[in-house]
Amino acid sequence: MGQPLEYPGIVNIVTLIVFFIYLVISLYLILSRGLGRSWPWIWLTTLCVCRLVQVSMDLATTQLTPIEQVPNTSVSSGVAILTSMGLTPLFMSTSSLLNTTTKPKGRRMQWILLFVHVPLVISFILIVAGGIDPDSRDGPTYAATEATKAGISLYIVCFLILIWATAVISARLYLADPQEVKILTTVVLSLPFFVIDIVYMTCFAFESWVDKTSDMKFNVISGDVTIQLCMYVQPHSATFRLHVLRRMVSDFANSIDCYPSSHCTSSLFNTHHFLMSKLR
Repeated sequence: MGQPLEYPGIVNIVTLIVFFIYLVISLYLILSRGLGRSWPWIWLTTLCVCRLVQVSMDLATTQLTPIEQVPNTSVSSGVAILTSMGLTPLFMSTSSLLNTTTKPKGRRMQWILLFVHVPLVISFILIVAGGIDPDSRDGPTYAATEATKAGISLYIVCFLILIWATAVISARLYLADPQEVKILTTVVLSLPFFVIDIVYMTCFAFESWVDKTSDMKFNVISGDVTIQLCMYVQPHSATFRLHVLRRMVSDFANSIDCYPSSHCTSSLFNTHHFLMSKLR
C-alpha cells in the first residue's frame, strides 16, 4: 500500500525533474559536438542517469514500503550504492575537462590526470562491494562497511590530487588561451562544491553512532533530507550548471569572434573585386 507524499518524496520528485532537464541538455551537447570531443559531457550524462535511477528507486521505496522497514530493504542498498558512487562521474568529468587544456598542462600532468581515473574505478568497485555486503543492513539502518569507507577514502585522495593539479595548471595561466582560461575558471569554481560533497560522504562513512537506535544525520538512507539536499544534491546541480555556463560563454565568445572575421573578409573581397573591375 502506498504511503502519503511527504517532504522527502517532494524533494525526490523535484530532483527527478531537474536532473531530467540536465540529462536532456548534456545529451544535446554531446550530439552537437560529437563523442570524440565530449568526454566531460559523457561523464555528466552518466551522473544524471545515476541520479535519476537513484532518486526513482528511493521514491519508489519510500512510497511503497512502510518507513520503519525502508532502511533494511534490498532496494535501499541500491540507493546507497548509487548515492555513494555519485562522485565518480563528477570527478571524471572535472579531470577530463581539466585535461582538455594544452599549453599550461604539460605532458606529465596529462598522464597524472588520466591515471587518477584508476583509483576512481577502484573506489567505485569498493563502494559497490560494500553496498551489497549483508553487513551493511545488520543494524537499524544502512551502514557504511569497511569497503565503503575505503572507497570514500580514495575519493579524498583523488580530490587532493585534483586540487594539486588545478593549482599547478593555474600557476601557468599565462600560457593559456582564452578558452583554457574559461576551463580553469570552471574547475576552480567547482572545487568548493566538491569540498561540500566530500565532507558529506566522509560524515556518512565515519560518523560515530552515539545512540545505536537513532538515525545518523548524514546517513544516505535514513539521514536528514535537508542535509542531503544541501550537501549532496545541490553541489552536484551547481557543478553541472557551471559546466553549462562555461559552454554557453564559450559559444557566445566564438560567435562574436567569428562574425567580425567573416564580415571583414567578405568586405575586403567585395572591395578587391570592385577595384579590379574598375582597373579593367
